[in-house]
Amino acid sequence: MTVGREPTAIGPLRILIVEDDTLVGMGLRSQLERLGHEVVGQASTASEASGMFQSQNPDLVLLDIRLDGVDGIDLAKSLMAVRRVPMIIISAYGEAELIDRASAAGVFGYLIKPVTLEGVKAQIDVAVRRFADQQKLIEENQSLTQTLEMRKLVEKAKGIFMKRLGLSEEDAHRRLQQESQRRRVGMGEIVRKIIESEEIMGGG
Repeated sequence: MTVGREPTAIGPLRILIVEDDTLVGMGLRSQLERLGHEVVGQASTASEASGMFQSQNPDLVLLDIRLDGVDGIDLAKSLMAVRRVPMIIISAYGEAELIDRASAAGVFGYLIKPVTLEGVKAQIDVAVRRFADQQKLIEENQSLTQTLEMRKLVEKAKGIFMKRLGLSEEDAHRRLQQESQRRRVGMGEIVRKIIESEEIMGGG
């Protein structure tokens, strides 16, 4: 018999369940599959979770807050240190202190047991969107940092050409572009080589 699927706003995800209660884990699997997601593994210990996380590369992880003597929030932090994906904590406890800890750890959702189909769907939708927004911000910040760093390197390389070759700033910049095209390498590699050469020659 085919189980009917509930509509979901988020496309199919590969999800890892970390839950030491087999029945709860089976219930979660059933709910996730009804939502159209694929459960790539069901771990009952922290070591199993770490192994499956690295071997299965899930898009999202659902973790019990109490796991065979291991704190689920700490486990979430360690997994995210390996690879960032949305993490949702599942707990029978709704104390503000636990929710604050989960939030501070970078967890993107918090579900209170017993978990309902509507609840897990809503938390996944929110977690995936929050994660995407945060990733976009991280990438934008990294891009900005790289751009600023590159500008500093280009200015330094131009200064070297101006001093060594007696070029104007405009001519030095043009020379950098010409070297990049002639050698068929990016501007970043060219300016770094120029700066390294200058430092080796004792001019740094």
